[in-house]
Amino acid sequence: MTDTTQDEAAAPTPEQLAFVEDFALVLERMGLVRMTGRAAGWLLVCNPPEQTFGQIADALQASKGSISNALKVLLTMRWVDKSSKPGDRKDYYSIRPSIMPELTRAQSGQYVELAEMTARGLALFDDPNGPEAARVREMHEFFIWLGKEMPALIDRWFAERAES
Repeated sequence: MTDTTQDEAAAPTPEQLAFVEDFALVLERMGLVRMTGRAAGWLLVCNPPEQTFGQIADALQASKGSISNALKVLLTMRWVDKSSKPGDRKDYYSIRPSIMPELTRAQSGQYVELAEMTARGLALFDDPNGPEAARVREMHEFFIWLGKEMPALIDRWFAERAES
């Protein structure tokens, strides 16, 4: 691709735009607004990897309001970093490196909380090991397992990446 100035970015290719839309649909099924997924998808594949507000809006052919909301969500979720450059008044947005493993590690604490909650559910049964409690017991055991395994899995991810 050609070099770009600070105000210009490489125009999105049809393949990039298809990826952005598909990525947005996946995130939408996970509960996010589609434009938030589009902004995240674009920041994953754009050139250069740091984009101004205007570059993102131009690439996605979206309104300033929808881009503003999407970036606010992504910044709050910590998926995106906002930075500036000396002598430049613009803000630049980029996907945070290692964001998914970091977020997954942070979420693993939720499994401990869910295990504690399902333990309360088990206590509601006369026989927590009986068939009536099977639904809660299975969920409880799964959350205990996830609470132990998820941090180890993330540690393994970082260790394997460091080796390569």
